[in-house]
Amino acid sequence: MRRSRQARVSGYSGVQALGRWVFNVGCWGVCLLSSFVAAGAQAPPAAAPAPQKPAAPTVRTAIVGGDVWTVTNGVIRGGTVLIKDGKIEQVGGPDLKPAADAKIVDAHGLAVVPGFVVANARVTSPPAGGKIKDSLDPFALALELAAASGITTTYLSAFDAGLGSSNAVIKMTRGDLAAMTAAEAVNSSFAPTGGRFARSSGLSARWSLRDQFRRAKDYLQKLEAFEADKKAGKKTPEPKKPADADAVLPLLKKERPLRVAATTVGEIRWALSLVDEFGLREVIAPATEAWIIPDEIAKRGALLIITPRDRDEPDERRNAPSGANPDAAGILQKAGVKFAIVPNDNSFSIGGELGRDLLNYPLEAAFAMRGGADEQTALESITLTPAKILGLDKRIGSLEAGKDADILLMSGEPLDYRSFVEKTFINGKLYYDRSKSTFFDKIRPQKGIPTAPK
Repeated sequence: MRRSRQARVSGYSGVQALGRWVFNVGCWGVCLLSSFVAAGAQAPPAAAPAPQKPAAPTVRTAIVGGDVWTVTNGVIRGGTVLIKDGKIEQVGGPDLKPAADAKIVDAHGLAVVPGFVVANARVTSPPAGGKIKDSLDPFALALELAAASGITTTYLSAFDAGLGSSNAVIKMTRGDLAAMTAAEAVNSSFAPTGGRFARSSGLSARWSLRDQFRRAKDYLQKLEAFEADKKAGKKTPEPKKPADADAVLPLLKKERPLRVAATTVGEIRWALSLVDEFGLREVIAPATEAWIIPDEIAKRGALLIITPRDRDEPDERRNAPSGANPDAAGILQKAGVKFAIVPNDNSFSIGGELGRDLLNYPLEAAFAMRGGADEQTALESITLTPAKILGLDKRIGSLEAGKDADILLMSGEPLDYRSFVEKTFINGKLYYDRSKSTFFDKIRPQKGIPTAPK
């Protein structure tokens, strides 16, 4: 009995101790939970705002007092061009006042002209593959020569034969690689394959291209029908895209033009047949015999790249006009055909013949005038029309508000062979100043050159 009582007392004490332990743990848990709730109810301190990068200061420049050749709105005597952060802010007459913080560039006695645009040039060695911009040399001599010649924008291509789209539009921003690439893959180019059997291989290449277009066009039509059925709730299989369709779909959708190498009337007509069948936007070069069929070209709205001084001899085996014509520019203008020009040599050469390469680019436009084109068309052929060919006429090619500030200050009229580029601005930044350059520093322009007819 005694032992049993002790066991009961001992058991009771154990239960009592266990109860106290449970009670203590519960209180501790309640306190911990209360602290969590209190902490949760209290809003965390707001994170300190990240330090913001200070905005770049606005850069303003005003070119005042020169005769402004806008290209699209005539010549403004004693005009003013306002530049803000690399763009043309406003173009006006002498009454247009610059902002107080604008840097003033005195252009009195000078012609203010949009930077020249080249529809096809050789500036750097293009890569065998890959992107053009990966091969650019920002310190190439050609860039400095271009700025000294008034050329601010050019088209480069790594294309040789067949269908390709490895091309880019670059600006002559010497020493500034980041600013050089203005656009990439602005068109697709096509030329028949050359070689020993140039004629047969060329015919084969043309047939292959047309077949490629037809299959891609058929795919687009089937895809359109599939989308219509899908919208109507019909279950139809999705058409299979041809493996080579991606190369021509942007052309069929008119997202970019097709640049075709065509010289003779037959080749040009074949190029125009693509416009008729597929509704393409098209650029044709060198278009030597385009003067023979100007109305056919105008009807399709094709743009041309020509050389006014091309001297290809006529084919004596043909009983029809052929070869080049020194009056081609005037004939094409009369028919309403828009053209850009390039010289015989589309490179920059310090040992070339005067006016035969890009160092004297405006001289080629002057030869277009000799061939019957008026001054406005000739000026457009080295500014606005090549900009349209490159699809960048909203950015370059004329002096208008909102466009890139690619501007030249010239000693005289832009197409006068005696005129020199005094300053070249690209994206509003001065890249060439003749007074500080060794180029042309020994040549003194003739005094009294008129800047424009009064």
